[in-house]
Amino acid sequence: MRTTRRVLLGLVALTLAVLAAVALLRFDVVGEVRERVAPEPSPGCIADDPTTAGCLTPAARALHDRTTAEFGPVLRSSSCWSEHAWNPSSDHPQGRACDFFPGRYGEFAAGAELDAGWAMANWLRDNAADLDVRYVIWQGRIWYRSGFRAGSTDRDGWGRPYDGGGVYDPEDATGGHFDHVHVSVRR
Repeated sequence: MRTTRRVLLGLVALTLAVLAAVALLRFDVVGEVRERVAPEPSPGCIADDPTTAGCLTPAARALHDRTTAEFGPVLRSSSCWSEHAWNPSSDHPQGRACDFFPGRYGEFAAGAELDAGWAMANWLRDNAADLDVRYVIWQGRIWYRSGFRAGSTDRDGWGRPYDGGGVYDPEDATGGHFDHVHVSVRR
């Protein structure tokens, strides 16, 4: 009788653990989809963009200022707001994205410029919560703050291969984000 009770309690505990894991995974998937498809509403493009005549959301402006302060000596240039007429779904015309160039536009980063880009991309990833980062693209990889499910193509904590979203050539230095670190904020 005791053995039956132990087996029964063990099965109940196992069932509860499985249900908890399924619920956690389901909420993670829902959060991941929501983050990618419909992020939180933005307060709007209300802050001046120091890189163009455009505007930024307050979160994007704060991210730009902190990133520039942190990496100014190794940062060749940066650009945030842009009309992006060829890609109206881009975060740039909404004032929610910045591109940071450790090297020359259109050239694959190498040597010290590549190292500076990785330092910047890792810093953005490590400080994603404080900076309100939604995603980072660098060296042909895209990393989402919301994370990925087990078994995804996440490599070394650096998301999945970036395919250009059907708009950009992922093999190109700029289209594949090999010459600049792209970062988008949630709001």
